[in-house]
Amino acid sequence: MPAAISCVTLPVDDVNKAVAFYSAALGVSPDDRDDDQASFDLDGVFLVVTKRGDFGDLVDNAAPKGAVSAVLSYFTEARGDVDAVLNAARGAGANVSPAEDDEGSYSGSFTDPDGHVWEVLYDAS
Repeated sequence: MPAAISCVTLPVDDVNKAVAFYSAALGVSPDDRDDDQASFDLDGVFLVVTKRGDFGDLVDNAAPKGAVSAVLSYFTEARGDVDAVLNAARGAGANVSPAEDDEGSYSGSFTDPDGHVWEVLYDAS
């Protein structure tokens, strides 16, 4: 069986605010939602946002809010899409680092309101 990531779960302070952010930043709507969590289908990989307190029930020693222990990468189909996603994220409240060219790729990043870092990348190679 090939290895594949099926789901990424992020702790958030407020599920409603996280849903509003990701809906605006990535242009997606939740497939499933309740007061404690919401899930988005990102082309076969599920992004789940869950209350920070509930996240602590899933893992021991969860990193505190704002501590970066991973970068989530979002690949676009066109170079211009990188800037569009970064602008949408900025408009939704993210801190954005502008995109730049680097050895055949074009990428920038944003940090969502809960401190999760996303790289937005177009790879021309």
